[in-house]
Amino acid sequence: MKSNTAFRKAIQYYKENELIFASKVYKESMSKDISEVAYYKMLERMYKDGELAKAARGIYYKPKSSKYGIIPPSQEQIIESFTKNNTGTVIGYALYNRLNLTTQVAKTVQVLSSTLDGFTKTIRNVSIKQVELEFTQDVEDMIQGLDVLQNFYEIEDINYLAFLKYCNTLAEYYREDVFEKVISKVSYKKSTIAFLREILCYYNVQNTLDKYLSALSNYKYPRMEELHELAQTFRGI
Repeated sequence: MKSNTAFRKAIQYYKENELIFASKVYKESMSKDISEVAYYKMLERMYKDGELAKAARGIYYKPKSSKYGIIPPSQEQIIESFTKNNTGTVIGYALYNRLNLTTQVAKTVQVLSSTLDGFTKTIRNVSIKQVELEFTQDVEDMIQGLDVLQNFYEIEDINYLAFLKYCNTLAEYYREDVFEKVISKVSYKKSTIAFLREILCYYNVQNTLDKYLSALSNYKYPRMEELHELAQTFRGI
């Protein structure tokens, strides 16, 4: 069929196991040639015939076969599909582990991505949440920093020395315009913003975070003096 040929041409540069986002391919390459209903029926036929494999609803890939059967996309391939070209970032324990904040490893990797068509999806052990942002390096750094602060009390076996070092890094790359861009799309607790203000003020970084907080509220977050004491204890002093 002509539509099948057009689709194969549209995905000719996709490698085996690289995720194919059906709605994106349709909008960019197929919408003038076939109705959306007919397009998805075609994909379903190709899936049933084994030409395509399905990672999740609306997400396909060219199956990679071995003598043991089809090899599904790896965790790394799934993450890359949702984070490449400034489209997303990893948060949660995969991030905390990479930052050396903990040695704990989560069973599920959490990703925020603008690539996702729909609010949330889970593919194998990767959980993806849609966020409509361009994930430039500044935006990615801010999201990761806010995620660490928001979950500070939940991070098991936290390395306080590494966390203090990370606080310094947070203060160095903080930019007010980037912060405002991020919180316009991602929701964070007031206590998280208060925690960030505490860090910035400690390192004498000017900010206007007070406007997001109430002077009458007592937010729960660790003070920098407390963190230094915890770090000394962690070091064994």
